[in-house]
Amino acid sequence: MNLNHRLMIAIVKRGASRDVIAAAKEAGADGATVLYAEGIGRNEKPTFLGLPATHEKDVIFIAVDGEIEMAVAEAISHAGKLGKSGYGLGFTIHLSQLLGVPHLDDREDDRKKKRGVELMPEQKDFQLIVTIVNSGDSGQVVKAAAQAGAEGGTILEGRGTGVNEQKKFMNFTIDPEKDVVLTLVPAAFAEKVVASIEQAVDLDAPGKGIAFLIDVENVFGVNHSSLNHL
Repeated sequence: MNLNHRLMIAIVKRGASRDVIAAAKEAGADGATVLYAEGIGRNEKPTFLGLPATHEKDVIFIAVDGEIEMAVAEAISHAGKLGKSGYGLGFTIHLSQLLGVPHLDDREDDRKKKRGVELMPEQKDFQLIVTIVNSGDSGQVVKAAAQAGAEGGTILEGRGTGVNEQKKFMNFTIDPEKDVVLTLVPAAFAEKVVASIEQAVDLDAPGKGIAFLIDVENVFGVNHSSLNHL
């Protein structure tokens, strides 16, 4: 089993995903999945004429093997202009197992040499905080994270049901709407951000939500010393 798989996630401006995916394929990736989201960062104004401003994002998920990680990251950064302030960023997560793409296991190990690609340097200085809360609570999550030092967040919409959510209407089960908030932060203060989020939305209360941390291996498209914005 090939244990060198990566999940590459790029968060870009709405509409930029087409060019980013094309560049990723040119660099060796096989395909991608795009989700639509909202995001806010330090370089993006939160209001317009006194009203909340919506900053639409494309969140791109790409499964690659480690040999082409740097080539794909560089291609994505260039196509999405990720080095420019406010355009987005990307990061990779190591996958312990990848199902549904057996052809990745069959590729020759010397592809790295053929493409002249080197592995990205080891870097685990960031963590991804994933917070799943009831719809409408994402603003509290982003605000609490910012108060603890985070610079932005990306909000995905979803649905979910748990043991504390047994709502029905005319004998039909209703799946409560959820907000999924992605917050990328330096590992040094990840716990502080999590604690702030936990207090703000009362995650210890039944049915309020959950949060968990994921180690991030590499971050690309960052244009200042701490962290660019999701």
